[in-house]
Amino acid sequence: WVHEYGNLIYQIWKVKNKSARLSWHLDETYIEVKGEWRYLYRAIDKDGHTLDIQLRKKRDHQAAYAFMQKLVKHFGEPTVLTTDKASALLCARKQGFYQTTIHCTIKHLNNLIEQDHRHVKRRFTKSAGFHASYENGLNCQMLL
Repeated sequence: WVHEYGNLIYQIWKVKNKSARLSWHLDETYIEVKGEWRYLYRAIDKDGHTLDIQLRKKRDHQAAYAFMQKLVKHFGEPTVLTTDKASALLCARKQGFYQTTIHCTIKHLNNLIEQDHRHVKRRFTKSAGFHASYENGLNCQMLL
């Protein structure tokens, strides 16, 4: 049922989750998807609510740019953006997004999302990882 209804549930979730706070945390982590390693880009707001996620094969500035573009389209620009010092995120930011946003790269300020990755990784280690890779969509097992 996940393959059949996963994308539909994700689209409904995105509409209901449209109210975002003005302070965001962006990060990426490396997870295993069906025996292959992928990058999971995540954005959460100040309260820890997930704004959006995206699985990508590569961790480059195009992937980060696409993720940031998607966030701006759905939520607008935040007032404060907290990231680690990942070069892909910094490069994508320099290409035009979040120009009026205060950008924080202080390590301890991003602990909220770094600790939040533990739950994602722990859940999928127990269930033997993702069972499918969706580059443009979301496997909704993660949300359930």
